[in-house]
Formats: sequence, structure tokens, C-alpha cells
Amino acid sequence: MKFLTVLLCVLYAGALGAQTPDVQKPGAAEAQIEAPSGSSDSPAQAAASAGDVRARETAARFAAVDTIHSRFVQEKRMALLTEPVVSEGVFSFQKNPARIRWEYTKPFQNGFVIDGEHTFRLEKGVKKAVKGVMARNIAAQMLVWLAFDLPTLSKTYSVTFFDGGAVLKPLSDKNRMLEQITVWFAPDNPQALSKIEMAEPGGDSTTLLFLDTETNRPLPQDAFK
Repeated sequence: MKFLTVLLCVLYAGALGAQTPDVQKPGAAEAQIEAPSGSSDSPAQAAASAGDVRARETAARFAAVDTIHSRFVQEKRMALLTEPVVSEGVFSFQKNPARIRWEYTKPFQNGFVIDGEHTFRLEKGVKKAVKGVMARNIAAQMLVWLAFDLPTLSKTYSVTFFDGGAVLKPLSDKNRMLEQITVWFAPDNPQALSKIEMAEPGGDSTTLLFLDTETNRPLPQDAFK
């Protein structure tokens, strides 16, 4: 998670204002993935069972996603700043072979391209090769989150579902950089995320809003060039 946080929360923060649409907050209709032990059919067990079903349905929906293309708005809120730091851009994702293009368009132009085992930094549309372990870890983290790979995420996070999304909390305090991650599923596209909110221990947070998301459609021919 460290590499995703560094990538999305620090390296490419911008300074453009944006309006955040209203989204549903986690509410009473929560259900844990983990089922408690015991044989009685208690309310807690019923809720856990509902969580199991929701987890399986969610995992199946997102496992069927092969491509994603979307605009995004990123807001970084810091305790030292009175206004959020905002940037926007567009990304393309392909599962097989594994490819991502994450490009900021305002207020600056940069980003990165991951094409299999190769990673490139984007500077005003120009690709520059990046090597090293960090680049590969960024690739792995981005693939998991953009595709919302629930089986993989569940190895590192506890997952609690609510109507319209889920809350993920780290299972271990080791190298803990985030308190929790809340995701909202797009109401008009069950195979897409509409929002990711990452809360840090010190009170800072980063929010990603996804707009005009298309899944399982042909990507632009120059998406990864």
C-alpha cells in the first residue's frame, strides 16, 4: 500500500479546485466478510452470511472486468493547508496483458504508463523508462486497486460492506500508512468504482473521484503509447 499512497497522494498532487458530488456514506446496512463461529442462527451470523454473499457477488463482478477507461479528479487534504490540493486526468486499464496509463492533465501534465514488466514516467506526454523494485510494486498495487481485486485485497485488509460500497482497514499495524480506505461502487456501472477515499493516521486524506467510466470496451489505440 505504501507505493500506491506515495504515487497518488504525493508525487502528482495538483492545485486546481473542483466540486465534490454527494455520495452515500457508510451506514447501518453494514456486513462483515468474516463469519463468526457457532451453530446458532444469530443476527450477527445472518449479517456475516449476507456479507459472504455480497463479497462473492462483488468479487465475481470485478473479476469479469478486462478494461477500464475513466476520467478522475484527485483531492488531497492536508492539515497544514486550508484548501484541498486538486488535480484531474484520465486513466486506462487493461487486465491481460497488464497495462495501465495514469495521466494528469490539469493543472500540469505528467503521470506514468505500466506495460507488463516495463514502467514509464510521463512528462508532458513523453515516456521515460523507470527501473527498479518500486516501479514493479506500484504496478502490482495499481492493478489490484483499479480492478478492485477483492480476493487479493482481503489478504491485507478487513472488508466491511455497506449499501453502495465497502470500508477496508489494514489487518496489520506494520508499516501502516493509512487508517482506512473507503470505496464506493458506481451506481450506473456495477463493475466500476465511483470514488476511493484514503484516510491517513494524522488526519490527512486523499480522494479519487471517477467520472464517465467505461468497462469492457475497446480502449483508445494510443492508450499505452
